[in-house]
Amino acid sequence: MSASVSPSLCEPCYGSAMTDRVGPLELAPDHGLAVGDPNGMHILLTREELLWREPGQEHDALDWDELTTIEWVVPSRRVGLIRLADAVVAVASSALDAVGVGPRDPALLRLRATTLTGDEAEWTATPHHAIGYPAADVDVVLPFLDRLHHDTALRARLAIDPRATLDELGRRR
Repeated sequence: MSASVSPSLCEPCYGSAMTDRVGPLELAPDHGLAVGDPNGMHILLTREELLWREPGQEHDALDWDELTTIEWVVPSRRVGLIRLADAVVAVASSALDAVGVGPRDPALLRLRATTLTGDEAEWTATPHHAIGYPAADVDVVLPFLDRLHHDTALRARLAIDPRATLDELGRRR
């Protein structure tokens, strides 16, 4: 890293023993973990179900035990200066919007699921970054999300202490 680059512009959530976020997972205000920005569209991970939420809207729910397949799509980037790149993308998007071209939609987080009855659901969540998440975070978070589907003990630990779960994930990256 160049001496002129502030450490705050580097990979998010590094540098403290306790973190509020690892990649797309963030502590939710209502005691849980959210996939995506809890202030926007997000998916709340609970012991019994997944809840899709959008501020000011009714939420949708999927019971873990009623799902046959779950696919998480988490955009990943191997670039070091996430926040700096986000700023560049924001300025470029604003400039394109000003001339009527319209900004490119950010790489959304997605959940695709199939239930025991064959119903399919696809939910999107608001990402924290327009260019994706650090690959090291995604490499830790995706296996965790996949394990939650069938691991009731892991979901129970998540329900009891979401911060400890997030801190453990943070140490693995």
